[in-house]
Amino acid sequence: MARSLRRKAHLRGTVAHQADALALARDAGDVVVVARGVPRSLVMRCPDGCGDILTVNLDPRAGPAWRLYLKDGATTLFPSVWRDTGCRAHFILWDDVVFWIGEPWHSHERAELRARVAKRLTDHFRSFAEIADELNEIPWSVLVECRRLVREGRALEEQGLFRSVHQSSPF
Repeated sequence: MARSLRRKAHLRGTVAHQADALALARDAGDVVVVARGVPRSLVMRCPDGCGDILTVNLDPRAGPAWRLYLKDGATTLFPSVWRDTGCRAHFILWDDVVFWIGEPWHSHERAELRARVAKRLTDHFRSFAEIADELNEIPWSVLVECRRLVREGRALEEQGLFRSVHQSSPF
């Protein structure tokens, strides 16, 4: 099925059972959290418009798990979702927006976060996700600021890892 132009995701609520989540996830991009004490899974109607229901594990006790961030009223999922069946969609859910892999990301300017990220960079390559954990920030936001530091010539990137650039003194 052709990808829908709709890119917005909508958190429809938190429920205790999968069946209740299925009833709430009616439209492409609808998201429902299944929680019993702790978040267990995220149920989402595929944002690609194919109609499939995606269930993403949020509970590390049940195997590899994604991280869910509900911050400032917006829903973010980390890492990306990559379907290896059906429509084969590959996307990031960040601040209630679906970003398709392979398309340019956009993000508002966060100079204060960039300054905090820059202070965490050393002369050893580090993961943006590790830096995000230390700063209690969403990994996608830290990745964008790391890449802005690279464009400014203040950091280097190698295979998704980042380090500071030490400029030698002219004296």
